[in-house]
Amino acid sequence: MMGSLLQITLALGLVLGLIAAAAWLLQRLYQPRTGQGALIQLHASAALGARERVVLLEVGGQWLLVGVAPGQVNTLLQLPAPPTDLPGQAADPRSAANSWLNNYLNRHHER
Repeated sequence: MMGSLLQITLALGLVLGLIAAAAWLLQRLYQPRTGQGALIQLHASAALGARERVVLLEVGGQWLLVGVAPGQVNTLLQLPAPPTDLPGQAADPRSAANSWLNNYLNRHHER
């Protein structure tokens, strides 16, 4: 009786360990690349509705403002790359991208 209980416990522990190892491996394999080597970098995102978003991406030195909805992705605006040394740039790159985008849009809407 005690031997079979020990066998069941060890088998259950082995199965749970294999599930945890597979989950860790899948997380490592499918983790999105960010940083210097990434082709597409996400700088900012804002929800417009339940399933609609506006996303600011950097692709090959050019910035794109993209609208994302179910089954659709539309380019809304193509922007030049921002200067690398923004005055008063925050430590958070997303807030720097947001302030740069606001400045850019305000300049072009005043014309």
